[in-house]
Amino acid sequence: MNKPIIIVAPQGAGKTLNAQKLQQTLGCVRVVDEWDGRSPLQPGDLALTNADPAFPDRYRLMSLDEALAAA
Repeated sequence: MNKPIIIVAPQGAGKTLNAQKLQQTLGCVRVVDEWDGRSPLQPGDLALTNADPAFPDRYRLMSLDEALAAA
């Protein structure tokens, strides 16, 4: 299974608005909205946050712009 994907962008940037489209495009099975940057994520998760994630090597980090360009 693939690493969880974390979309990092400021509050109000459109992460939640685009969550379903990003989930489908990136092949994720679950969306974790307003992720706190510390809670464990499972493979296939798409986490939306404005926090700096702990242990970034365990996750695939993307800016909202990068994720939308992929979509």
